[in-house]
Amino acid sequence: IYPPLYLKKLRALCDEYDVLLIADEIATGFGRTGKMFAVDHAGISPDIMCISKGLTNGYMAMAVCVSTDEIYNGFYGDYEDNVAFMHSHTYAGNPLAASVANATLKIMERDHILDEANEKAIWLNNRFHEIFDEHPNVGEIRQMGLINAIELVEDKESKKGFDSSERIGYRIYREALKQGLMLRPLGNVMYFNPPLVITKEELDESLRICKEAIDAVLL
Repeated sequence: IYPPLYLKKLRALCDEYDVLLIADEIATGFGRTGKMFAVDHAGISPDIMCISKGLTNGYMAMAVCVSTDEIYNGFYGDYEDNVAFMHSHTYAGNPLAASVANATLKIMERDHILDEANEKAIWLNNRFHEIFDEHPNVGEIRQMGLINAIELVEDKESKKGFDSSERIGYRIYREALKQGLMLRPLGNVMYFNPPLVITKEELDESLRICKEAIDAVLL
């Protein structure tokens, strides 16, 4: 996820050179980063935004591209105008998926899901540091909202990483899976992205399994 200052400068450059800014919020949208969308951290608005995943809370497959009125109107007109974007997807316009999306958004607002998730994110970040700051194989802990990452290193001081052939991340993922916890390994970085509605008790249990899996592989 790009820093807010980077996004602000990118928005300014796109405006200066008349370039469209497209934000991929498929994984980061709907509260995952602590705000409704990741671009909200920078206070900018893209020209096109791609959204999915959290839109239906994972209950149904649905993806949406939203755009500014200017872009929308560029393809809007009578048939004779020959400006319509003549393209469609086989599963476009699914009314059931749209209903699920509407229900998800209503529940998020009604139950103040975003506010509660932010409280949990602060608590979780503190717990991550309590548990892993002194671990000999944890080089860095990164967090934004309920996106959490642990960078695993061979040497803590030099931050020397493990050779990719060792597949450290994958081995830890398999170890955690034995106890029912699904982590996401990207090389030597372990991602932990829990549901926004997870409880603190469930988070504590997940952290316990995460640490045990790391220790089982590395210690």
